[in-house]
Amino acid sequence: MQMQIFLSKHQLFFILLIVILVFGCGEGEDKPPDSTLIGSVSGTVIDAETKNPVPGAIVKISGSETTTAADGSYILNDIPYGENLDITIQEPNFETHTLKFSLNKENLILNAELSRLKGTVSGTVTDAKTENPIPGVVVKLLGLEVKTEADGGFTFQDVSYSAEQTLTVQDPDYQEYTHTFKLEKARLVINAALTPLKDPEVELNAFLEKFSDLIESLDSDNLPKIQALFSETYVASDDPVTTIGIVAGVVAPSYEDVIPTFISVFDKYSWLQFSFKDRVMDITHARKAAIELLLEVDSENAETGAIRHLEAKCLFEFRREGSDWKIVYWQLLSLDVRL
Repeated sequence: MQMQIFLSKHQLFFILLIVILVFGCGEGEDKPPDSTLIGSVSGTVIDAETKNPVPGAIVKISGSETTTAADGSYILNDIPYGENLDITIQEPNFETHTLKFSLNKENLILNAELSRLKGTVSGTVTDAKTENPIPGVVVKLLGLEVKTEADGGFTFQDVSYSAEQTLTVQDPDYQEYTHTFKLEKARLVINAALTPLKDPEVELNAFLEKFSDLIESLDSDNLPKIQALFSETYVASDDPVTTIGIVAGVVAPSYEDVIPTFISVFDKYSWLQFSFKDRVMDITHARKAAIELLLEVDSENAETGAIRHLEAKCLFEFRREGSDWKIVYWQLLSLDVRL
């Protein structure tokens, strides 16, 4: 036996209302955040490399903006709930940081690590007096160290942008150079002009006077001192004019021949005057130079007593080895012998 139940419109509406209240609208947890609700977003911004806080960074969310404090912290209030919100953090020394997030609670913590921008620091080191490049100079930056190339150039790659850093240039023959700067662009050029600790012209003139005195002494005890004026890499030119000087026993062809050459000179002459005149100096820098000059030699033969006068236009090349100048090359450009 079947029973039929008849409900009025009011009863049906009442039953439907109860079902809605009990079971909801069927959306459950997928319901989007209520855009009328607001919350706060806070956090700390740090340097990804050093883990130190980043103060002064600008933080932006949904039209709101603030700046990180000294400890890198920030807070933005009254941010409407929502999905796919954007947070942007900017600081001149760092790459811009962006992140999408959803806000569906009163307090949300978003910490951020910023990656530093990096650039190149390069330049050229020159002699302040001659303006020529100086090779082999030590350049230091942020605990790193490089030496200048043959053209005086140096380069530091991947240098982090920072508030302040110091470039130091050091060389035993020059005054130390320091330069404090801020790296705020992809490539920064810093050129350094170094001031020599001593005047090469004064040193080389004193060198030639010493060379002359040692030879004129005709004292065999001075032979090691004469050899010490030559570099172990010393070599004379092999051109025809210089070869005549070598054969005449005036020019040593190599470092090993310096002492034998001047032993022969000391044995041959009873009196000798060795003069460097009309000096024209070409100073490259505090460690390299050349001098073109007139060498005048007056002598008396020990056996015959014959007087001879020799004039030779010479080119000497010098290099500083340690603290001392050394002759590395000797060439006779012209030779005139008068009896």
